[in-house]
Amino acid sequence: MKVLLLGATGYIGSVLAERLAEHGHEVVALVRPKARDTAVPGEVRHGDIREPETLRAAVTPDIDVVVHAANPVGDEAVDVAAIEALAGGGARLVYTSGVWVLGATTEAAGEDAPPNPITASVYRPRVEKLVLDAGGVVVRPGIVYGRGAGIPTLLASPEGEDGRYVHAGGPVPTWATVHVDDLADLLVLAIEKAAPGSLFNAVAEEAVSVADVAAAAGRSGKAVAWPIGEAGEVLGRPFAEGLALSQVVSGDLARKVLDWQPSRPGIVDDVRSGSYASRV
Repeated sequence: MKVLLLGATGYIGSVLAERLAEHGHEVVALVRPKARDTAVPGEVRHGDIREPETLRAAVTPDIDVVVHAANPVGDEAVDVAAIEALAGGGARLVYTSGVWVLGATTEAAGEDAPPNPITASVYRPRVEKLVLDAGGVVVRPGIVYGRGAGIPTLLASPEGEDGRYVHAGGPVPTWATVHVDDLADLLVLAIEKAAPGSLFNAVAEEAVSVADVAAAAGRSGKAVAWPIGEAGEVLGRPFAEGLALSQVVSGDLARKVLDWQPSRPGIVDDVRSGSYASRV
């Protein structure tokens, strides 16, 4: 299949581009006109999420699937217009959302759980509905890690001695997580096999103590709480709220329906002695 990929130079998109090529798919990277040169192999087209007419122009009749793996702009009108442009081009749309749309959960939330988005994801349920109503597929990753990048790099203190985790009070939060390579595997399966209108949680570990991840990130093997007020000043309040969010999320549906088999190291092991060992 010929796949138009938004976010091909990003953390998730670059790994997905590799995996698509390995599976024999032709990747067309959609990048901003003034973006720096990219090492993404294959064809490159230009477009900008803020300019929906450029997205429509990029979805030509030879495109079979569009994958939106780029970061949202953060402006509801802009992000909605981008989805409408991509969904109206005749190719099937696969959208990378996130489990923060579910809000805090104490039991394993499946795809049928009602959205309760935090501030950083407040309008994503609307975006998801647009994709699903158009016959597209939505994949909701947990906290993505792996290859020494992503959120775990934020968990070492400035001195690097202790690990730190954002805490809003109460019990230590738990994260639903997925390795970036396992996520790429699931996205390929969604492209190849998912029925129109499907929704999947991309979660390999349902609930991992953030304190355990933070302890693995520091040289001392200890974790300290980073008050959300202080973290918000550094990271921005909405993002800090996401890091302090406690969730338990199930990824069983993707395993059953798509035969997804996540196999990479768990987040604690990867941070302690895997791809982050020399970076965090």
